[in-house]
Amino acid sequence: MADRRTMQIDLSNSYFRCMQLTELDAPWAVHGKGLSTDYMTPDIQTIRESPGRYVVFDKNIVLEPSWEFFHPESWFGQAKPLVEGRGTVWLINAGEQQWILKQYLRGGLISHLVSARYFFTGYERTRMANEFSMLQKLYLAGLPVPRPVAASAQRKSFLTYSGSLITEYLPNSRSLASFIKLSDWENAPWEAIGKTIRRFHEYGAMHRDLNASNILLAEGCTYLIDFDKGRLVGHRSNASWKQKNLRRLRRSLDKLSGSTVAIDTAWRRMLTGYDAEPD
Repeated sequence: MADRRTMQIDLSNSYFRCMQLTELDAPWAVHGKGLSTDYMTPDIQTIRESPGRYVVFDKNIVLEPSWEFFHPESWFGQAKPLVEGRGTVWLINAGEQQWILKQYLRGGLISHLVSARYFFTGYERTRMANEFSMLQKLYLAGLPVPRPVAASAQRKSFLTYSGSLITEYLPNSRSLASFIKLSDWENAPWEAIGKTIRRFHEYGAMHRDLNASNILLAEGCTYLIDFDKGRLVGHRSNASWKQKNLRRLRRSLDKLSGSTVAIDTAWRRMLTGYDAEPD
């Protein structure tokens, strides 16, 4: 296993090459909410503040976050609501950093009964803990994902729980969906998108909802976000899930676009990138 210094070098050469130089040089000062100064290498900690509550966090970003940390109203006007997916998403200004706070909500018919609750089978199996863990592994592997900051889960009853996830905000980014909606599909980096998806597939990262809204483009880098219910299945696993992944993405593009011809052209460009030999 690589030592701590080697891991830091690997991270800066892979993940951070997608970020702006000004962000790399930013001073990561201690913040009133508990920001840490040792930033590069994740240090995962788990705390349980009281019975029925579970928090997992990166100690090199936050220092033992309180339960209020996951409530937008506790940020004294520094949390701005965003519209994204079916969940409730907030942009938090945390001193020198910006984070995304996602409060998990259900979809489908069951959402009319219990919109923010899930069946409890153990804290480590909660959707928040699973997504936090998967993002952490992808991040350490050098794949372009937002770095996870913290996750929380709270028992609501003997059978149910709810929770939230905080990740780093990706500045100056826009979703692939926004390109399609604005008829700007030609300017989207389709080959780069294909190459990025291939990297995740080669690593064995199964995204359960690969759609145009979960692909973010930011100044020379393509990110995948929202790994809720995602899994790591290994690069030697059956390839059928990869094709299913791509078909799901294609359906989302068809749904957003009014031009099949345009999307066909874009899709061919994406597949060219996907099928290309890794750099």
